[in-house]
Amino acid sequence: MPQRVAPAAFALLLAAVAGAEPVLVEGFDQQGSWRKAVRGKGAVELVDGGVEGKCLKTVSEDKALVYYSIGLPLDKVRGKRLVIRAKVKLEDVTQGPETYSTAKLHVGAIVGGKTQNFAQRFLGTRDWHDQVLVAAIPQDAARVTLDLGIQNGTGTAWFDNLVVDDGVKEHVPLSLRLAANASHNGAVTAGSGGVLATGLFDLRNMPAADVRLAGTDFYVMTAGENYGRTCVALRGAAHPKLPARIETAVPVAAKASRLFFLQAAIGLDPSRKAPCLVYIVRYDDGKTVEIPIREGVDIGALDAPKDLANWKVAWTSKQGDGAIGLGVATWTNPRPSVPIRFIRLTTPGAGALPVVVAISLAPKGT
Repeated sequence: MPQRVAPAAFALLLAAVAGAEPVLVEGFDQQGSWRKAVRGKGAVELVDGGVEGKCLKTVSEDKALVYYSIGLPLDKVRGKRLVIRAKVKLEDVTQGPETYSTAKLHVGAIVGGKTQNFAQRFLGTRDWHDQVLVAAIPQDAARVTLDLGIQNGTGTAWFDNLVVDDGVKEHVPLSLRLAANASHNGAVTAGSGGVLATGLFDLRNMPAADVRLAGTDFYVMTAGENYGRTCVALRGAAHPKLPARIETAVPVAAKASRLFFLQAAIGLDPSRKAPCLVYIVRYDDGKTVEIPIREGVDIGALDAPKDLANWKVAWTSKQGDGAIGLGVATWTNPRPSVPIRFIRLTTPGAGALPVVVAISLAPKGT
């Protein structure tokens, strides 16, 4: 599998994943085991002009499919949370007939004869920048393929400095993609949750992708991920139009000794007795347990962050004359030997507005 010696910028990228085991490191100097696929009018080629040296260039002129693909080793990726990082440059990339008809990083995992797809999609024109895709590969995957290119969109996309690592960390970040209904970057995409779009609670300066906050490993979705939905915002007393329940659960499929919640509240009032947020944990045996999140105990104020009994301030940023911040609440699992199937998020809706940015677990035995 082709790898190139890492000069300056590439070395910094590799250093960022120093704690994980690289599955693939690619500088696009030669084709090696990669396969080209062009269906329609387009091109896939290795060219000069990369971040350093050569890079991959994919061109789609008429909604063609142009992919550069490679199979990933099953012994290194099964049951792993892959983190795929690359430098990407775009020129006039426009969407084709479907929502997935864009330039992208894509992983396809064949499980039981069906394909599970993971993708980070991008459009428009932009100079070299970082893109990250996280893919939780099932333990029983029969084949896993990484694709770079454009799927039935139009335009040109370049790729360089690709690193795939196995994402092994002390704590395991869970994916909020299916449950997320809002953006922590200032614009809410669901309902009338415009409270996060006012600029008063803008979290765009917080670190994204793989982060370690308050001693816990999290994955915070970037602004370009998941169609802008990067966090969960639930109903509060002053914001009745937000949902009281997220119908789509957060998948877990793992044993855990503890859960960690990166969160904060808007309109917090510690005198309230009812929780402003409830996590419902469902185990593989069908049993459930509720985790009530109490204002002033397990969740702090987004606009006045300070440590509480079960909420440790993890990140702060200056905002006007004050500061905003997120904290981490911890829950000890009373049944660490039983796999957790999923977590649901709900609220009575009569308290503060809870914002959940990330969830992680500590594996059983840690």
